Formats: sequence, C-alpha cells, structure tokens
Amino acid sequence: MTIKRSIIETPGDQFFLPELPLYVNRVHESFEMLQHTHDFIEISYVAEGSGAHYIDNTSLPVSKGDLFFIPVGVSHVFRPSSIAQKKNLVVYNCIFTQEWLNQLFHSQLNGSKEEFNVLFTQATEQSTWLSFKERNGEFQPLFERLHFEYNAHRSGFMTILQTCVAQLLVYMYRSKMDFTPEASKASLQDLDSLLAHIRGHCSSPISLTEAAARLTISERQLHRQLKKHTGMSFMEYVQHARIEACCQQLRANDHKISDVAASVGYQDMKFFNQLFKKMTGVTPSQYRQQNK
Repeated sequence: MTIKRSIIETPGDQFFLPELPLYVNRVHESFEMLQHTHDFIEISYVAEGSGAHYIDNTSLPVSKGDLFFIPVGVSHVFRPSSIAQKKNLVVYNCIFTQEWLNQLFHSQLNGSKEEFNVLFTQATEQSTWLSFKERNGEFQPLFERLHFEYNAHRSGFMTILQTCVAQLLVYMYRSKMDFTPEASKASLQDLDSLLAHIRGHCSSPISLTEAAARLTISERQLHRQLKKHTGMSFMEYVQHARIEACCQQLRANDHKISDVAASVGYQDMKFFNQLFKKMTGVTPSQYRQQNK
C-alpha cells in the first residue's frame, strides 16, 4: 500500500559540531514529528515499546530490539502504537555523516573488504535502508554506551564512539547473515545466550561454575571464551552488566540509589559506589544529574 505523506528535509548542521560529525540521542517518539529525509546516515534502535516505522512508502510494525540503517535521502518517521503515557515508544538514534563512516571503515576497520563492510557501503551508495532484529541483547548495551559517552564527553570519548559504531555494524551484519561455520556458530550463539541471561537477570547471583554448567563446558573453557569474545573475566562481565542496568535505572526513574543498587544485587553501598565510579568515572548521583 502506498502511503502519501508530507516530507521535510532535516539537515545535519542542526545536530553536528564542526569537530564532531556524530550525534546520539534517546527520544520518546510522538505524533508530532513529520516524515523526513536527512543529509546524514542514521542508525535507529527501538529500546522500549512498540509502534510503526514509516520508511519511504512502507509501513513496518516495530518493537523492542528492532534496528534500522537509514542512508542519506531515505525518508522515515517513527510513530508510537498509542498516545498513552504507559506505552512509550523509546528510540535511540546515532547519526553521522557519510564522510565519518568512510573514515571509520578506513581507520577503525583498516579498510577491510569483508562482507559486512560491503553490505553497508552498497546500502549507502544505493540509498537502500536495512532492517535488523536483536537476538541476544547485543545492541542495547552499545547504544547505552554511545549515549553515555556522547553526553559525558570524557577524555577519549571519540575513540569509544568509533569503536561502538564499528561493533554495531558487525553485529547488524551477523544478525542478518551466517557469519561462521555451523559448529562454531552454535558455540557462539550459546555464549551469546549466556551473556544475555546474565544481563537480563542482574539481581540473581550466578557463579562461574553455574555458568559453565549451562554451556556444558569447563570453567577454564568458559573463562577463555569470555576473555576472547568480551575482553573481560566472568566476574568483570557480571559487574559490567549490573552497572549498565543501574545506569539505565538512574536515567529512567528517581528511585533511591541504594534501592537501585539493591535491585541488581549490591547491598554494600561503599563497594557499589567505588565500583560504579571506577567503571563510569562518576558517582551514581553525578551520573543521574548528567543524564536528566
């Protein structure tokens, strides 16, 4: 069905600084925004709620975990499924110039000609939008980190932004294509499922022994796999997942910090505050103030 809409053009200079051709936000979608095109590339991730995404002349239902790669010149707009406050459609947007993406491919990805590079290069050249579906919670932590780093502007934040976008592109490709041989693919999917379980059950204690048993491998094997694929030990990953969950709560509500800490398994507030500052560079109170 063809959908006729008024379409406006949104220029990137509304968002970009001369020294920073990238912008990240987190928005509650409404019925006020018109369908629009833009002179930059956009990656949009549905973090909460459901609704519709109008792209060119197509209407797609969307819900948590949907992600879109939208090249220059493609018109689109998100709409929530309801105007009710309890049914918000929350979307993260990461936008950047074509030049910035070209530089990323050249520097961060070393000019790689791997298929995922080709996929996005062709999409931008042909103005073809792409859609993806999160499988194991791999997208949301990256968007949360992008949003935090962009707003905090701490030392080295541009390197982290580049790294996060590069990871996004790889995960997007993997979610659509067969990326590994079947045997190793199954193993990596099991590991991804375990990591998603840890992120989704932060308040529940889980030991390395229990985690290894879930994958029917030894603790030593699990430790090696985690180090290889996440760069972290088991306990470091658990702590990372818990602090990320705390960050999400601190942005979303005004609950007491001690209650937020307890909700992910931390009762010792001195330890929690030290760990939070070590991982984010700020205290929980400062993080909440910076992200209001």
